[in-house]
Amino acid sequence: MTGARARWAAMLGVATAVSALLAATGWLAPSRQPAAQAPDRCTILQAENERAGAPTTLRLLELPGGATKRLTQAGYWINAMGYSAAQGVVYGVADGTRRGRYDHGAHAVRIDGQGTVTDLGVIGRAGATRPVWSLVTGATAGAIAGNRWYVRQDSDLYTVDISPATQDYLRVVHRTPLRPVSLAVGVDDFAYDPADGLLHGVSTTSRGDNSVVTLDPATGKVVPVPGLRFPPGGAYGSVVLGPGAIYATANRDGQRSVTYRLPRDGSGPAVEVATGPVLVSGDAAGCLDEAPPPPPTTSSPEPPPPPPPTSTTPEPPPTTTPSTPAPEPPPPPQPPPVEQPAAPTPAPTPAPAPVVRPRTSTTAPEPPPPTTSSRHARPTGKPQPVVEDTARRTQEKRRWGLTALILVLGGGAAAAHGRRHR
Repeated sequence: MTGARARWAAMLGVATAVSALLAATGWLAPSRQPAAQAPDRCTILQAENERAGAPTTLRLLELPGGATKRLTQAGYWINAMGYSAAQGVVYGVADGTRRGRYDHGAHAVRIDGQGTVTDLGVIGRAGATRPVWSLVTGATAGAIAGNRWYVRQDSDLYTVDISPATQDYLRVVHRTPLRPVSLAVGVDDFAYDPADGLLHGVSTTSRGDNSVVTLDPATGKVVPVPGLRFPPGGAYGSVVLGPGAIYATANRDGQRSVTYRLPRDGSGPAVEVATGPVLVSGDAAGCLDEAPPPPPTTSSPEPPPPPPPTSTTPEPPPTTTPSTPAPEPPPPPQPPPVEQPAAPTPAPTPAPAPVVRPRTSTTAPEPPPPTTSSRHARPTGKPQPVVEDTARRTQEKRRWGLTALILVLGGGAAAAHGRRHR
């Protein structure tokens, strides 16, 4: 037993040594997939307003690369946007169109991945029976958490229901005052973080000094985040949360607008990511994890479906030839109508038949009728009986003629004989 245990120990030692050698050389290292790493990137939808009352330009901005793509120029003045991941659309506040402001205040608009904007009507109050002036008119900040759309207007935070299944859809269901006002009024946009349940934005007031702040939707409390600050650049109208960073766009930094990336852990300063034209106001929503725009671009291959219809056209010929439906369908429909009527309706067809049969079947009954009505009843149907009747009459006439001739001659001879005897 001792020797066996020694041998097993030696074998285990060798196996351990071999495993260590393979691990050192990388043969036993776990497979590392590049896709396993969460990329520090996202796509956001930006609304850019270069002039007051002008139509909003919608762009897609890829972060952190900074590549932009113009989607469309909407016919609305849009701000306070929020992205609903559950519905795959962006909601925004529109104060009017290029024709002017709305009569009852702000409307809700829905923006899909292709940049199509749909007017959803006035953002009213819960329980209101008729349109009244919207409470969120002039709102500048917006974000969505589940079915709640948080909109800041002045120093108040309004909660709008965006669940299409409820009766309060697109109505203000709650109002929360923001405190302190000196920090709240300088927040022109924010983004919702599901990790802490707070809204994160940039306050540009003298007290905020371009610092990152959090807003609590439940209490309305506004608090600066230590160590996170953006460069001076006027109002920060667009704020989104990306992987490990917060992105904010300064509407005016000299003669341009600038988008910055700031690490959320405070490991570094804000760095410039993208630039654009000077903006009067702007907003952003994202990250658009589902990337709505790519589907429209990939939907272009949908034209290939037309080939299927072309493939269906050639299919009929093969189906008719192999299955031999050509003989089967035509014969069944045609023979029944031809064969069935032919038996019950001998009248239309006897045209040839009666001509052949009357000669044999009517020879016996024809002698009596020919004398009385053969000329009127059947002048054309039976020519032969007429011929036979005329021959008989001709013979009779001949016999009567001979008889008359004999009588005449006899009478003449008798008279002559009498004269002679006289």
